[in-house]
Amino acid sequence: MKILLVRHGETNYNKNRLIQGHSDIELNETGRNQATSAGEKLSNHNINYAFSSPLKRAVETARLMLDNSNNNQNISKEITTDERLIEKFFGDFEGSTFDEYFSALESEQGLESVEKDEDVYERASSFFNEKYLNHKDDTILVVCHGALIRVFLRTLGLYPESNILINNTALNVVHYDGQEFILEKFNI
Repeated sequence: MKILLVRHGETNYNKNRLIQGHSDIELNETGRNQATSAGEKLSNHNINYAFSSPLKRAVETARLMLDNSNNNQNISKEITTDERLIEKFFGDFEGSTFDEYFSALESEQGLESVEKDEDVYERASSFFNEKYLNHKDDTILVVCHGALIRVFLRTLGLYPESNILINNTALNVVHYDGQEFILEKFNI
């Protein structure tokens, strides 16, 4: 199964360096333009199925990318949302600045309400394993969130550099054979 794993476009929270998590923030104008332009990244991929986090920023990114892919197979493709693709829950830190969150990480204080990385990985892994059962020979588009992608790839040992973030509308190409995930392209 070929997985086209994409982070959503920019929101005002991203622009202002605020933690979003489960907050349902929509794309800003820059994010819409990014998603429209990023459609070109899909032009050489015939997508069989499209999946998204249920959050607005991911669904809108998926729709704009598919409809601007210059590939008739992708345009107007149905998008199925799945709760397992939702962003990591940042608890009391949702709406806080990145600096506030990273300070708490360093001090290991006040993190009780934040979803554990193991739980994020387990739900993402559950999604991909289930999709493999029905789509092993397909190309699937999965539009979701930066922390979920980072946690998933890092847990698999596929995150090339630990300190870089997944860019808005970045494409990651991953192959899965039911046992092993192989990262072909990262953060393009």
